[in-house]
Amino acid sequence: MTASQVRVERDGAACRITIDRADAHNTMTDAVMAALVEALQRAEAMQGVRAIVLTGAGDKTFCAGGHLKPTADGSPFALEPGRFDNPVAELFRALERCNLPIIARVNGSAFGGGLGLVCACDFAVATEGAMFGTTEARVGVFPMMILPLLMRVIPRRRLQEMCFFAQRFTAAEAQRFDIVNAVVPAGELDGAVDAMLARLAANSPVALRIGRRAISAIHDLSFGDALNLAQAILPVLSQSEDTREGMKAFAERRAPVWPGR
Repeated sequence: MTASQVRVERDGAACRITIDRADAHNTMTDAVMAALVEALQRAEAMQGVRAIVLTGAGDKTFCAGGHLKPTADGSPFALEPGRFDNPVAELFRALERCNLPIIARVNGSAFGGGLGLVCACDFAVATEGAMFGTTEARVGVFPMMILPLLMRVIPRRRLQEMCFFAQRFTAAEAQRFDIVNAVVPAGELDGAVDAMLARLAANSPVALRIGRRAISAIHDLSFGDALNLAQAILPVLSQSEDTREGMKAFAERRAPVWPGR
């Protein structure tokens, strides 16, 4: 892992993953994206971890997107015929496959790929001063790699306005667009994230893991296929120890103690 650029820290029931490039606005190089994929895998392997918190170092930028460095021909992207998958695609696939809920701790501005990271997470809490945007059209490109994520979160006309006008918008606007769940003063960011973690930890980890994957899969299916998948998953989930404990605790009028199996 690129330890100097991506930090992974266990914090109780949470795994905190930090892009540690504050001096470079927490931009994502190929090495950083590979380290983020590895960090997600490490978090999933940690016994007792219930959620991931993804953030950027410092207090100004969550992530300013990809680290664009023009090649000799002036293009910001190098073509590698032997490598089909873009590192961005590999990262977003890893986020999609992750079995743990992911909270974006948006400690500052999120542009381009950084906005894509926010939309790839299940929840997001942002500071009041954070700015957001897809400004790629200003430099002759388009936010192609994050479009699949943005389109899952943002209404189409609003998305086109953001991408075609290359505009920036505030955290309050991001909340109105359903990009973030909450906007808080900078001093209250960690408290708001911890409160969200506590709410997640109160529920069955098995249900949340399976539910996260189900939401992702069902989103891309027709209505009929979605129902077929749902009715196939539910009996499997119902056989878990968590389901048995949840039902028993409900009957006994007590809080459940989740086995996580």
